[in-house]
Amino acid sequence: MNLFFFIMSILYGILKFLHWPLWNWYLYGYPAGLWIMYFVDAIIEVVLVFAVAMLVVVILVYVFRKYMADIQNRIGPNRLGPWGSLQLIADVFKLIQKQDIIPKNADRIAFRVAPYIIFTPVILGMLVIPFGNVSILQLMVVNFKYTLLFLVAAMVISPLGEVIGGLSSHNKFALYGALRSAAQDIGYEVPMMISVLSLIILAGSYSINDIVNAQKHIPFVIPEILGFIVFFLAMIAKQSIPPFDLPESGSELVSGFSTEYSGMRYGIIYMGNFGFMALASVVVATLYFGGPVGPFFNSVLWIAVKSAVFMIIFLLSWIALGRVRVDQFLNMGWKYLLPISILNLLISSLIAIYFGGAF
Repeated sequence: MNLFFFIMSILYGILKFLHWPLWNWYLYGYPAGLWIMYFVDAIIEVVLVFAVAMLVVVILVYVFRKYMADIQNRIGPNRLGPWGSLQLIADVFKLIQKQDIIPKNADRIAFRVAPYIIFTPVILGMLVIPFGNVSILQLMVVNFKYTLLFLVAAMVISPLGEVIGGLSSHNKFALYGALRSAAQDIGYEVPMMISVLSLIILAGSYSINDIVNAQKHIPFVIPEILGFIVFFLAMIAKQSIPPFDLPESGSELVSGFSTEYSGMRYGIIYMGNFGFMALASVVVATLYFGGPVGPFFNSVLWIAVKSAVFMIIFLLSWIALGRVRVDQFLNMGWKYLLPISILNLLISSLIAIYFGGAF
């Protein structure tokens, strides 16, 4: 049973129990009570996705701090809560109390909206990920023919928030960070899109659910090893973490596009970075490793384990690697990843033709 129908059945039972007269009123040919159920169901699903995303971000930040501390021979958070597990909650309250400063010459509307644009893809992307089944309940909020295109479109939004935030700050360091973010986004999204196109050719569908089902016998990472490498590096670049953290570049641009942000607006950007890391891990695990598809049984446990592995890899990249130069970064995207992605597209086309149009 789809999550949508599960929630709708509960709401229908509640409204029928209350004997609401709204079933006798019609709007565009449907009972008014049905419209209310649709509206409430949408709110519940978005709140559930938001709550899960926030829980993952809290866990990821805690693991990041303890993991970094362990590698650097430090203790890390250890004061608030068991083993310092409640430190992030204290940080949130600290950021809420801090003054929200907006530069005098900044574009105030764009400056305020940019952090929310950065965080939005985390929620939109999670809506179309098939997390598997729990008993008869299918853990997928939205399912239609073009979920993969919707996911890619959602992931493109985040760098736009960085560019808007940097340009609206009226600060040269933020401006440099915004321009670097734009160059980084263009340089790595083109190979990423071509890699996604290869997946569509193999699966014969634009649906993420169909792509997962196509990996029941063999994960796409095997025939798509070149596409996986390109997509994985593109995900690191889109997160702006080392070695590709050029839009921020703490040693060069203070804090890049987020230099002028303070208080909870900076906290939203910070949570957006970790939220996108979680989304990128889930996406890689779903598109190339089958998501909830496992060797013996299909379960949400498999996608959780696969995603956790990639989260650890992303964190290790953040902690252990140094920053590359701008020219090295752009050369890697245009001179190496783009030709590799095109080669992978040709290989995928040949495989699809050999297997009769779909993998």
